[in-house]
Amino acid sequence: MGHEVEINKLGQKIEWNHPLYHFKRKVWNSHIDQYPAIIFDCKCEEDVIAAVQYAKQNGYHITVRGGGFHPAGKSVKNDAVLIDLTNMNQISIDEVSKIAVVEAGVKTYEVDEVTQEYGLAVPLGMVSNIGVAGLALGGGIGYLRGKHGLTSDNVVGVHLVTADGKLLYVNQFEHPELFWAIRGAGSNFGIVTKFELKLHQTGPNVLAVDVSYDYNDIRQVLNKADNYRKQAPDDIAFNLIITNMNQEQKVSQPAVRLIGMYDGQLNLQVEKEIIQPLLELATPTKDDTEITTYLDMQKKFDSLVREGFAIEGISLFLNQLTQDLIEMLLEELEKTMIPATIHLIELHGKINRISKFDTAFNIRDASYLLVIDAEIASHPEETKEWIHSMYEKLLPHSYNQTSYLNSSLVCEEVIRNTYQCIHKQLVVLKKEYDPDNLFCPEHKLID
Repeated sequence: MGHEVEINKLGQKIEWNHPLYHFKRKVWNSHIDQYPAIIFDCKCEEDVIAAVQYAKQNGYHITVRGGGFHPAGKSVKNDAVLIDLTNMNQISIDEVSKIAVVEAGVKTYEVDEVTQEYGLAVPLGMVSNIGVAGLALGGGIGYLRGKHGLTSDNVVGVHLVTADGKLLYVNQFEHPELFWAIRGAGSNFGIVTKFELKLHQTGPNVLAVDVSYDYNDIRQVLNKADNYRKQAPDDIAFNLIITNMNQEQKVSQPAVRLIGMYDGQLNLQVEKEIIQPLLELATPTKDDTEITTYLDMQKKFDSLVREGFAIEGISLFLNQLTQDLIEMLLEELEKTMIPATIHLIELHGKINRISKFDTAFNIRDASYLLVIDAEIASHPEETKEWIHSMYEKLLPHSYNQTSYLNSSLVCEEVIRNTYQCIHKQLVVLKKEYDPDNLFCPEHKLID
C-alpha cells in the first residue's frame, strides 16, 4: 500500500542535444564516460513515476543518480534512462521521535548541517559530498558505526517507486520483505525517493584522531592497531590509510596515516586508555589530533577523494589482518608505479552486533573493510589489470569473498560473490518487484 501524493510534475526531460546533457551525465569518477539515452531531471515523486513509466514503455533499462559518487559510476550507463534525483533535496527533522525525513538527492553534508542544529546526527559516510541514498541502500560505513551501526541499520521507512510505477511506503510492517532487501541490496527493486532515518545525540564537538607514522614502522603500526581494535569501545572508530605516492607532488613517498573519531565523554582515564594508544602505535611523524566539530570531522576525508579523480577500485571484507596478508599488500603497493591508496577500515561494536538476518547487509562479523583505489592517469589498462590482479590475490584472505558494493568495481564476479549467501531471497523479490530487470541490469539477479 502506498502513500497518496498530490504534486505537480516539475522536472524536465534531457536528451543528447540539450545544453545540460553533458553536465548531467558526468559523475564523480572522471574516468566514467557513459552516454544515457535520456536523462530525467526529477523534482518530485510524480516525476520519478513518469520517468519509470517512460522507460518501461520504451524498453530502456534504468539507472538512478542520487549523489553520483559511486567509484564505478553505477548511476550512469550507455543507452539507458538516467533518473536524476539531485534536485530532490528536502530535509525535515522530528525532534520528538528523532527521525529525519530525507529526499533521495540529499548529500551527507546537507543532512549533517541540518541535524547538528539540533545536536543530532544520522550515521552516514566519511566523505561529506557523498549522496545519502547510495549509503542507505548499500550499507553506509561511517565514524558512528561502532556506536550506532550502518546508515542502512538506521533506516526506518522509505518511499519507493516500483518497476510498474507504483509508489509504496515500505517499513517493518508494510512490505517487510522489501524492507529487509532495500537495506543492503536496495537498488535492485525500485527507486527510493525518500528515507526516514533514525537520529542520535552527537556533537557538536568530537575528538578527531589524526596521526601519521613513518612508513618504516608500518608493520608495527598495523599489528598494534589490530590488537587495539579487538578491545576498542563503541565510542571510537578509526581507519588506516596507506599510500605509495605523494598525491600532490606525484613522487614515490610511502606514508601511513590513522584517522578516527571518538564520540564520548572525555576525561584523563579516557585519554590514557582509549586515545593515547592510537597515538603511540609507533613514533608519530605528525599528530593533528584535536577536539573539533562533528561537521568538520565529517570533511576530513574529503581531500583524499577530490572531485574529478579518475580511479579504478576494489573492496573486500577481511576476517583478520594476518601477517601473510600484510606482507602481500605491502609488497604489491611498493613494487607498483601506479599511484595507489589502501584504506583499512576497522569494524567493531554495533555494526557487528546486529544480526546478519535483520537486513540484506549480512556481513556482521568481519574485522576490516579493505578498499584499494588506484589512480588511472595515462595508463588506464595497466591500472585496470593491476586492480583486477589485486582482487584475485586478496580473495583467499577475504571474508566469504564479499565486497562492499558501495565502494568497488561492479562486475558479475564481484556481485555474485557478495550476494551468494542471500541470492535466493533476492531473486524471489526481484521476480516479484522487477521481473523485467528494469533496475540495475548489471547485477543480473535474473536473466
